[in-house]
Amino acid sequence: MKALLLAFLLLAGQGGPRFDTYEWDFGRINEADGAVSHTFVLMNDSPSPVTISRAIPGCSCIMASFPQEAVAPGQVCEVEVFYSPSGASGVTYRNIEIMAVGGRSLGTLNVKADVVPADRSIQERYLYTVADLMYISKKNIPFGYLGHGKTLSKVIYLANAAKETMELEASASGSQYFSVTCPAAVGAGKEVPVLLTWTMPSDPSFLATCRDTVWFSVDGRRSGTPVAVSAICLDVAEPSADAPRLQTYPSQAQLKKGLLSRSWSGEISLENVGKSDLEILAVEAPDGVAVDLGAGTTIAAGKKAKVSASCRSAAEFRVNLFTNDPVHPYKELIYKP
Repeated sequence: MKALLLAFLLLAGQGGPRFDTYEWDFGRINEADGAVSHTFVLMNDSPSPVTISRAIPGCSCIMASFPQEAVAPGQVCEVEVFYSPSGASGVTYRNIEIMAVGGRSLGTLNVKADVVPADRSIQERYLYTVADLMYISKKNIPFGYLGHGKTLSKVIYLANAAKETMELEASASGSQYFSVTCPAAVGAGKEVPVLLTWTMPSDPSFLATCRDTVWFSVDGRRSGTPVAVSAICLDVAEPSADAPRLQTYPSQAQLKKGLLSRSWSGEISLENVGKSDLEILAVEAPDGVAVDLGAGTTIAAGKKAKVSASCRSAAEFRVNLFTNDPVHPYKELIYKP
């Protein structure tokens, strides 16, 4: 992709925003394998910043993920287009129009695929039930590490095994940094993509484990099967031979009740086996849990530190550490009775 971006920049002339290409052929694909995607590159070859506002799909089987921030003059951004071949057979053509803030069209992206129909039923291919005859492909989606100011999208699929169309709504219940986009309805026997997106704040001091829950309503009734999503907001350091390296012992701390107090506590040892200082950038603990290690702690190369955590009840809990170790930038410490 870096080579493609460089070539595109070298070839760019004066003009308005434009894509590296407006067409993509996925070739022969299997319906049973689910969605495919391709990344189009938008070059802002204009004197003013350009911000993508929305994508208008030609049908519910196609959608796009794009950055929320403005693209500066002379810069590029990536627009990933997802196509679900559910219900398709043979050569198919789909399109999606990319719009800028202010209502201007940046172009229509076209995809083509030769779809081999699936020979398995929806019930055989989908593991989880959202409502009667409505199924979902996944219900737990970890996004992993996502740097400050970065956006990442993933797609899951809903499938309607009924003989009539079902109305669909989706909502997220937690983080302001998460959004969900889905079609308003799912046709009989159809499968549709649902776009899940995390957009992290640009503030480098924000270090957190971000979680949210997606709830679906089918024909006006809320499902009892939510989808859990998570992401870790953290800029991961570049690996090097001189980097710090975190090791912990034991793998889980045993909580013990104090003789003269009502609290339960446990201890885990941290060791820096790398060649430079290990920095504790942030410490995340549940409400009611006290931790004696704070953000800003530095552990020199070859040195150790202990993390003692306590609470009022004999219940399992976890303490999360954010560090400058490129191998273990995020470490979950488990304390259990």
